[in-house]
Amino acid sequence: MKPKKKKNGQKPKLNVTVREEQRNKLERMAAIEKRSVTNLIEVMADERWERLAERQGVAYAKTVAEAMNLEVDMDNPVDRENCAEQFSIL
Repeated sequence: MKPKKKKNGQKPKLNVTVREEQRNKLERMAAIEKRSVTNLIEVMADERWERLAERQGVAYAKTVAEAMNLEVDMDNPVDRENCAEQFSIL
């Protein structure tokens, strides 16, 4: 039998080393937004992840649209939405 792990409700920590200049910028940004540096980094990572996921989704949709010989302008939000709707039907 394996021993049970205790749950203490804490997230695993990520040790990040940044240059002094970058640390100062992060501290100033956090102070302006009234956040902790840790929270600021989490928010920035979430926003960056959402943008990346959206770009990857657009790239995938463009590839599928081209394979289906569809005329779609992926820079046009309406075309992207219509394309996403059609893909969800498939």
